[in-house]
Amino acid sequence: MRIFKRLKFYFSHQILPILGVCFGITLSLIIMPLVEENCLNHHKDLFSGKSEPQYSVAMSVSPAVDDYDPVLYLNSKPKNVPRPGKVQIPRARYYSTELNIREKLFIGILSTPQSIYSMGLALNRTLSKHIDKIMFFLEGAETENLDLSIGSIIGFPDKREILGPFNMLQYVAENYLNEYDFFFFAKDTTHIRGKKLLDFVNHISITRNVHLGRPLDIDSFYCNLDAGILLSNSVLSKVIKDLDWCIQHTFSESSSDNFGRCILHGTDQPCQSFIQGLNYESHQVSKYDNLETSIQKSSWPKDLKNVFTVYSVSTPEEHYLIHHYFSQQELIDNQHQLQEIQLKISNLSSFLPVNSSKTSWPVGIEPPFKPHGRFDVLPWIYFNTTHNFLQTEMDVISEIKGLYKAEIQDLLKSTVQWTKITHNDRFIYQKLVNGYKRFDPTRGTEYILDMLFLEETTGQEVLKRINAVRPLNEVEIIPVPFVTEHTRVVLLVLVKASERNEALRFLDDYAKACIEKQDSTVMLLVFLYGPQDPGKGEKEDVFGPVKDLVNSLVNKYRSNGAKIAWFSVKTIGKMPPYFAIVDLISRKLSSESLLLLCHVGMEVRPDYINRVRMNTILKTQVFFPIPFRQYHPSLAYNHITVPDNVEVKKDLGHFDTDSFEHASFYLADYLAVRKQLESTISMIKLDKDLKNEYLYTLHFDLFEIFLQSKLHVMRAVEPDLRIRFKFDSCDLESNVATYQECLQNREQNLGTKSQMAAEVLSHSDHGSKENVNFNAIL
Repeated sequence: MRIFKRLKFYFSHQILPILGVCFGITLSLIIMPLVEENCLNHHKDLFSGKSEPQYSVAMSVSPAVDDYDPVLYLNSKPKNVPRPGKVQIPRARYYSTELNIREKLFIGILSTPQSIYSMGLALNRTLSKHIDKIMFFLEGAETENLDLSIGSIIGFPDKREILGPFNMLQYVAENYLNEYDFFFFAKDTTHIRGKKLLDFVNHISITRNVHLGRPLDIDSFYCNLDAGILLSNSVLSKVIKDLDWCIQHTFSESSSDNFGRCILHGTDQPCQSFIQGLNYESHQVSKYDNLETSIQKSSWPKDLKNVFTVYSVSTPEEHYLIHHYFSQQELIDNQHQLQEIQLKISNLSSFLPVNSSKTSWPVGIEPPFKPHGRFDVLPWIYFNTTHNFLQTEMDVISEIKGLYKAEIQDLLKSTVQWTKITHNDRFIYQKLVNGYKRFDPTRGTEYILDMLFLEETTGQEVLKRINAVRPLNEVEIIPVPFVTEHTRVVLLVLVKASERNEALRFLDDYAKACIEKQDSTVMLLVFLYGPQDPGKGEKEDVFGPVKDLVNSLVNKYRSNGAKIAWFSVKTIGKMPPYFAIVDLISRKLSSESLLLLCHVGMEVRPDYINRVRMNTILKTQVFFPIPFRQYHPSLAYNHITVPDNVEVKKDLGHFDTDSFEHASFYLADYLAVRKQLESTISMIKLDKDLKNEYLYTLHFDLFEIFLQSKLHVMRAVEPDLRIRFKFDSCDLESNVATYQECLQNREQNLGTKSQMAAEVLSHSDHGSKENVNFNAIL
């Protein structure tokens, strides 16, 4: 009963919405057929061509009818319209070209054929280290008859000297206008301070129109060409447009007037001596001014510190003298600046936290290296003025000579001079008592010197301990000629009769490492026949097995381009010098050949050959690598199985710094150096020339020969140059020095001291260690 009451209450309130929904559904069912019929009639009228408008509900869904009939003109249109392809945007080769980044400064020098080798050469030597580009422009000359070693030289056949500046402008605008921001023009009688001028232009905005120099007069609009004229890229671009006008209006005898008139006409900008708060200063040398006397007597003007150019220089010597004067002044200024910086650093150290490390001595140089363990401790070497003591574990004492002796002499000279300045000449140097030095890779070479002085007033001897440091200089990248790893290398291998077995193994290694991989190499074997060895044409040729293997390898790898040849040399039983062998084979090779002197006991490694290609530079550098020489296998490997390849480890071998038998050089460089020594040692052209006993008394070979040349001799350890152990036989018939050197090298190549001592102790008879034959043990 309660449920019915609730339903009645609910429907009584919702009855009106329900009735509205029902009425809407009924009405839509009645109207829908009528609407569909009208739509169909309207579509029939459209397709039948009737144009009477139908104003009904169907108008909202019928498509719109437009009275405009489109007309297509296809006469000038292609039938097949090609699809637009990808637009190819040309890209520059370098980022600097695309971003319009230019070099900073170009310098053009007006010179003459008569002064280019004197004044021009002096100017080039004092200027070329600081400037990006220097070019010399000669008036009335061609470059065919000129030596281009000075630098870039451009000659103009025009004999009219007055047009020289405009020819220079025309050439610069055509070739270098888009490459530099500023252009500086002067004559070869103008000394230019390159570093200061470059610093000056670095402070000038490249957006400014710059016409800078020293005005001819106080009210003049023209700059003095003798003092130098600085133009910006924008100014030169405007001037070059009216260059024909400049040539037509060249009527003055002064190049400065003609040059200035041209710039003023093209830019309407007169000469200025200052820009952005910076002054352009120049100094003229008087005709009556003796530069050498003035500089030596310190009577030259002291206010020349900020000048950029000194003009009216008459001789090349004056160029060098002025350059020396300014370099000396800059050095003094740098020393004062360093002292001020050191003082500031010392003062700032007091503000550092308590636990932080204080500033090290000398101020501004890296602190000493702190070893991480006992194996990283840097050793000190004790020395005096003549010898080093315990420099290595194999050397007890070694003589100081060459550059090392010059190093000690320079050190003592500087130390004595410092002592005199510090103590006002109170002490007189007597001798060096003790000296200690070590090389620290983080800061340089450190010295501790105990020096004996005599006090001048009392005559008493005073021993002073002085610490000194020779700091490392900033690392520079030295430009060298281009080299490539595709250069063909001629492996020159010397083979003795006693080394036939090693030669066979060497050839097998060479075939696997180079021939099979088609490396660009050629091998030339030099067979050294003794006086009694059966030679070519005999049945029992001592090098017969080696020659047979060479023939088989050439036939086997003919498709790979294998090239192996041999050259026979008849000796007197002694090992001839290496330069004598190179003299003999030089007639068989091209002067452009890259020679690599090899040993039959070495491992053939392509990485080593590639490094030879990169380190040997024609007319610049030769390479003498330091090989890693294997110790005696019985000592190094302690009677275990010896591997086929040499391992680079401390207990298995050492880098033999006394070995100079491996070298690489271009034959053209060798012949040029050898020609200079031909008056002392004549060229070896035939085998019979090896009978000259004078050759075997010489104490120098290829290394010493190249040291006497202007070529750079590179000497460095080479981990990929590995030599298998061989017990060297020393020739008793050689000179005493060579024999003693051979014995010393043989001892060093056996093993370490601990290895040899352990071997001797293990073979001693019940504690008796006397008369032990070490050669028999091995």
